[in-house]
Amino acid sequence: MQLRFPTGLAGEDYVKCQGWVDARLQRCPRHPGGGCGFRRHGTYVRKRPHGARVARWYCQQAHETFSLLPDCLAARLPGTLAEVERTVVVVEQAPSLEAAADGLRPDIELPGAVRWTRRRKRAAHAGVNVLRGLMPHTFAPAVVCLVG
Repeated sequence: MQLRFPTGLAGEDYVKCQGWVDARLQRCPRHPGGGCGFRRHGTYVRKRPHGARVARWYCQQAHETFSLLPDCLAARLPGTLAEVERTVVVVEQAPSLEAAADGLRPDIELPGAVRWTRRRKRAAHAGVNVLRGLMPHTFAPAVVCLVG
């Protein structure tokens, strides 16, 4: 399970500061009272930004690992949230998804580039939809009433 690790750092800064060293998870999310054999379980490597690692812990009783994913890294996608955001901006400004994908990933064939681009677009839109549900008044369109 991935849990939020609020660092306030951008991806490259997280790597420079080795933010995973400072990551702390004081108690097991499944057994807050303890007694489950909860302990640090090393780190795992992320592809991007190069050198990024994510700290994790293991609960012996639940047979489950918990990772503290820093705010700057995208969940379930390689890379940073800033990279995902840049991809979505390109898609929204392009004449088509295929045109955006071809420009974003010229290193691979178009069907693969479209899948790569679509995954990032869907993830970003899903995140925005969650925010809309959590904060409906913030994202609701303004209503203007004209009396008279």
